Amino acid sequence: MGVLGDFSKGFVIMTAVIWVFVIIEFMYMKQIVVALLLLFVLMIPLSMITYEYLKCRKKKTKSP
Repeated sequence: MGVLGDFSKGFVIMTAVIWVFVIIEFMYMKQIVVALLLLFVLMIPLSMITYEYLKCRKKKTKSP
């Protein structure tokens, strides 16, 4: 993976970690509705990333 790929992977991980900290902070401030909304919105990109990862992993295992 090149520099751009490593940077993009790091950016996605950093964004997800910050998003989780924001959700925890909203729960601490007793803003449960906002925290749940952010959690549901975060599920969309996470499911897309997981789908692409599993699709790519299956291709690698099938080829000899």
